[in-house]
Amino acid sequence: MTETTHNFESLRAGGAWRIWAPFYRMRERCNGYGFHVALAIVVTTFGLAGYHSTNLFAEGRGVTTWNPTIEWDTAIPPLPWSILIYLSVYLYYPLPFLIADRTLRGRRELALAAQGTILLFLFSYGFFLFMPAEVVVRTQMEDLLPSMHPRFAALYELVYVFDRPWNSWPSLHVSESLLIVLFVQRWLSIRAAEFRRGRLYIRVLWVAWLALSLSIVTTKQHFIWDMFSGAGICALLWWGYVMPRLRLPIAEHAPSGPFPGRESDHARR
Repeated sequence: MTETTHNFESLRAGGAWRIWAPFYRMRERCNGYGFHVALAIVVTTFGLAGYHSTNLFAEGRGVTTWNPTIEWDTAIPPLPWSILIYLSVYLYYPLPFLIADRTLRGRRELALAAQGTILLFLFSYGFFLFMPAEVVVRTQMEDLLPSMHPRFAALYELVYVFDRPWNSWPSLHVSESLLIVLFVQRWLSIRAAEFRRGRLYIRVLWVAWLALSLSIVTTKQHFIWDMFSGAGICALLWWGYVMPRLRLPIAEHAPSGPFPGRESDHARR
């Protein structure tokens, strides 16, 4: 058994999917971030392709199987400026690939983060296809477009080009960002010696996530139910899928490749 195979089997024992094996062989590229880059490309491609195809399919059918609108959905006023917070979700997606370290443990947990993200996508796509709901409250914001600040109007118009008023619940904005926050919190705690202000970063991240979750309602991109169902499925995934695998032991072994110390220094964590 080669050292690369041995290393990957350690990841497999720690809950990583076998499909990551070809990408694990690239781990020493890009200054040791080859595995990170490969997973980022796979997850991004899967997410974009799946989201937009289900979005267009739901719009083409034009069928709402259950309308989750409640009185509060229309009572909450549209806040045009909250589009800035809403779009901040795209700042979350790179975080796992930047903060997960280049140790065996770090790569195992990055694989689990990628797997969790893909599972959230699949679960949500199922609801988008079989229980579609048109986001009818979006018209509240659309009615304000002529009178709002031109920069905000331009952002909404850009969003509307790519995101049709479907794919309602559960909100991927909420579920995906929450999963990232949970992993980043874990990694900042583990790497506390490197991130001296890690606790502050974690607090800021949680406040930002709460604001992001609320913004899906104030931008009229989602219903209130979408926010809670998004957080709920992420919580189920975290405690039912991710945490049991994070508790699995991972074998220590000698470092490999041209970056000595990366595999061994933190493998026991």
